[in-house]
Amino acid sequence: MRGEQTGRTPRVPVTALFPPPPSAGVPGDPGVCPGEQFRRVTAERVTVLGGPAAILLQIAHPLVAEGVAVHSRYAEGPARRLVGTLQAALTVTFGDTGQAHAAARHVGRAHAPVRGTTRTAVPGTPAGTPYRANDPDLALWVHATLVWTARRVTERYAGVRLTPAERERHWQESKPFARMFAVPDRVLPQTAADFDAYVRTTLAGLVVTDDARRIAHDILTQRTTPPLPGAAAAARAVTADLLPSPLAAAYGIPRTPARRAAARALRTATTTVRPALPQRVALWPHALVAARRGPHDLRAALSTA
Repeated sequence: MRGEQTGRTPRVPVTALFPPPPSAGVPGDPGVCPGEQFRRVTAERVTVLGGPAAILLQIAHPLVAEGVAVHSRYAEGPARRLVGTLQAALTVTFGDTGQAHAAARHVGRAHAPVRGTTRTAVPGTPAGTPYRANDPDLALWVHATLVWTARRVTERYAGVRLTPAERERHWQESKPFARMFAVPDRVLPQTAADFDAYVRTTLAGLVVTDDARRIAHDILTQRTTPPLPGAAAAARAVTADLLPSPLAAAYGIPRTPARRAAARALRTATTTVRPALPQRVALWPHALVAARRGPHDLRAALSTA
């Protein structure tokens, strides 16, 4: 089984967790995701803390878990795959039009072969249920996990509290990003309130399968070089803090008193330090490159960061 390969998982250089920005791009090209609020939230480097939680939300959908278990190779280097996903998302959000489309096409080619039928039955999903990575409903759930997690991380770990109007803008401005990853308008919730209702409804129907638990274990026990003592424990604490409690418990990372305390200490540290950090530290370099490329609205939005 894939989970049994964890002991042989290659170590990942810590530098791999800090992907470099793309080239400057075409001057004045706003890219495909020009919305200030969406890019303002995505620009926060602290969003990397939500990567494992977003993946665990995705694979709690049995059809997503089946596709990842059969077609992916997370056990051979889960952190590298997370970094690749992060790089694609940052390039689509902050790259120029050509860079964004190239990144989305690369992801699309990787997803094209991911299709099949489920091997075993789980509650609500009979054996033999067909799935494909570019199914609009599955693509919507993957997009929703990224939007929901980014918003939750920035509010809890960067102290960026969004007003109802800002939440609405954030959702509306995320739609061009969704379209780049095969999410058609017909399945996108119209408003932020509709989006929140969709997430609540979907969460109620999720099932954490054995495949999902194995994938989660590989993600949450990834090793680095040089070793980072306590990093895995911190990742589990943050992931438990971000996930809904029933899901965290289903993955075997319940919100124990120790995890609650660790997450609370990290939240206090990040929200206290964040206002004093220079932009080059607090924000992804992709955002700063986009701000220099123009137009100036992003530069103005980031100036408040």
